[in-house]
Amino acid sequence: MATNPAGKGTKTIGINMKMEMAKELERRASSMQLSTGAYCKIILGEWIKSGKKLQLKES
Repeated sequence: MATNPAGKGTKTIGINMKMEMAKELERRASSMQLSTGAYCKIILGEWIKSGKKLQLKES
């Protein structure tokens, strides 16, 4: 059985997205000297803390 490298009480989530969005996330993370995963975790955490509702619409 493999263990999660982040430790107990964590879960790894993977997502697929359009290349354009992925490149933008990588660019922003790099500009802050963060991994893309760390950057995503920060911005998602801030959004969740804000309590704002996400408006879902097709683009």
